Amino acid sequence: MSRPDRRELVTILLLCLPAVLAPTLPAWWEPATAWARLWTTAAEVIVICAAVLASRRAPVLPMLAVLVAGTWNVSEGAASFQFWGLDLPSFKVLPLNGLTLAVIVLSHRAGRRAPDPRPALRAFAALLGTGAAAVLALSLLGGPRPAPAVTAFWLPALSGVLLSGLLPWSVGLLFRQRAEQRLRERRLAAGQARLRERNRITQDMHDSIGHDLALIALRAAALEMAPDLPVRHRRAAGELREAAADTTERLHRIIGVLREDDPAPLTPSEESVSDVVERAVASGMRVELRGDGSLRDPTARRVVQESLTNAAKHAPGAPVTVEVLGGPAEVTVEVTNPAPRATMGRPRGGPSGPSGGMGLAGLRERVRLAGGVFEAGPWNGGFRVTARLPRTERSDAERSDAERPRAERPGAEATREEDPRSPGGTGETGETEEDMDVNMDVADGVR
Repeated sequence: MSRPDRRELVTILLLCLPAVLAPTLPAWWEPATAWARLWTTAAEVIVICAAVLASRRAPVLPMLAVLVAGTWNVSEGAASFQFWGLDLPSFKVLPLNGLTLAVIVLSHRAGRRAPDPRPALRAFAALLGTGAAAVLALSLLGGPRPAPAVTAFWLPALSGVLLSGLLPWSVGLLFRQRAEQRLRERRLAAGQARLRERNRITQDMHDSIGHDLALIALRAAALEMAPDLPVRHRRAAGELREAAADTTERLHRIIGVLREDDPAPLTPSEESVSDVVERAVASGMRVELRGDGSLRDPTARRVVQESLTNAAKHAPGAPVTVEVLGGPAEVTVEVTNPAPRATMGRPRGGPSGPSGGMGLAGLRERVRLAGGVFEAGPWNGGFRVTARLPRTERSDAERSDAERPRAERPGAEATREEDPRSPGGTGETGETEEDMDVNMDVADGVR
């Protein structure tokens, strides 16, 4: 058994106070001397200490032990009760002795800590059933008036089991069930956020792979129309172009199935951090950008976008600082905002773009999948979100292929260069400007 912590020591001291301040002798103990009271107090303290320490591992057995021990004196109670219309003496309800508080606390703890409520239910059923059988037997065998033990012991003891044991245990069980339900809801929300973020990552993969397949189709189309290639080579280039088109279509269908419940993003997939900040400023937020705003990493962009959305939602009107720090091996994105002031008005809207309720759980999952570290929490009275991401070639690129002019796209340079041997301004493949426009239209159709 491990050493008790400070909380358990405080619990033991509080539960031992009634036993020390008001020691109660069993009704059958005669004579009631000072030494007898001392031994009774020592026994109660030992029982309480052992029960509290053992309740960490097996909360039901210590509860039952204290509950049974608490019946050694039921002469005092919280109230007196008498059945109306029956010629029976009154009896005590909810017995009060040095173990009553320990019974209530340990019963509540058993309800909250026991993983399975069935053993405790069976134990309570056995106690109540035994008491009810004893009351019935004594009432039937006692003649017109039941035996004095019915009102002197059994009915007070049964009321103690119900009010001091079963009722606190039921309250503790209810608290445990509510806590487990909240935990399940949080796990479900976190799992949904991770799933949504992974769906967004699949869309980014679709955009990137689809772009690469379009470039392959573009080069294949150029080779297919090159007059200086043999027929079989041009036929192979055509088959390659068709295969790229079919692959793009299958990729689109697969991503569509994975994201059938997630709307497509409304913002450009290649925008930079500064573009996100500019849209936030245009919507009415006060945002200051520090560092390299030309970063186009999709994960960093998503962190900034979601952080600005949360700031607009939870701290309306508060100024927000976005800082992008680039190092040789990693990129650090930090978004901070102070606590909102009561006099600030809510802006016209947060940064445009789909938040989708992703929240911090989704950001943490996305940064983790990207190989980075994510931190979020209170900071100087406000809130701070920090993401450290490994630097990639995509993070270093200041312009994406989608934003380049057509003449600068990969594969176009080789076909757009003028052949000095061609007086008509054709390229190395012998194609004219009109032929290249046809090829570009074919590639755009593949996308």
